[in-house]
Amino acid sequence: MKQARAYIFDMDGTLVDNCGYHVVSWRQFSRKYGNELTEKQILDWMGAQGGYYVEQIFRRKLPPDEIARLCREKEALYREVYAPHAVLPDGLRAWLDRAHAAGIPCAVATGGPKENVDFILDALDLRRDFDQVVDATMYTHSKPHPECFLTAAARLGVDPADCLVFEDAVNGIQAAHAAGMEVVAVTFTNPREKLETAAPERIVDSYCELLEG
Repeated sequence: MKQARAYIFDMDGTLVDNCGYHVVSWRQFSRKYGNELTEKQILDWMGAQGGYYVEQIFRRKLPPDEIARLCREKEALYREVYAPHAVLPDGLRAWLDRAHAAGIPCAVATGGPKENVDFILDALDLRRDFDQVVDATMYTHSKPHPECFLTAAARLGVDPADCLVFEDAVNGIQAAHAAGMEVVAVTFTNPREKLETAAPERIVDSYCELLEG
């Protein structure tokens, strides 16, 4: 991989190993509304904005205000389920510190709502680590569309080709490549074999591997 001038991190399943808790909360939420999603469906769509999941559950287009209300309900359930388990992945703190020491700006680009971003950044004392935060309210098209990553690069003031993305999902890897960015994929959510189908530049099981070179 070439030397990056900026790092862009997906949040769910990348900054935190939390996708299992999203699976639990989406299944509980969808069961309540009579169309329980499978674990495979939830993981396959990982990286999409919540409205996409909601419309799959209800099998029809919904008004924006109804989607927003239902997404708030689901995400409140997720935060309740995940809060007792929130921890940083091994090696992440040291990797971020190394980036700061090298003068590499960092951003978050996520399909999650602002409430979830605030929850993670504050609970794990990560807010100071990111120069820019792009949440679902700040762009229109879900991954694998590159908009979220392009928005983050623009807000950092760095050319997309000079950004390195950290991701955990095939849709996210595809979005980063569509933005012209290289990708480090982490195996927190998907096995190496699935991530390889999207051809990230590197796959790691832990941030500790990055610290080792």
